[in-house]
Amino acid sequence: MAIVVPFHEIVRARRRARERDHIAQCIAIIEANLRLTLDLFNAAPADERPLYARRLRHLSGLLEYAVHLP
Repeated sequence: MAIVVPFHEIVRARRRARERDHIAQCIAIIEANLRLTLDLFNAAPADERPLYARRLRHLSGLLEYAVHLP
């Protein structure tokens, strides 16, 4: 006895798997950028810190968005 799976369901499952992989890669990249930016923030002179603080806020917002994607 065989189970017939509609082709569009197979395509949808593969697409979702690829999307999950891409999201995981994006999260890893954003996390690495956050760590680097935090190191740069800590090493920066006082007059450059606001630039890195903005970058940290922006990257943390992107990370929060990416983590909550389906």
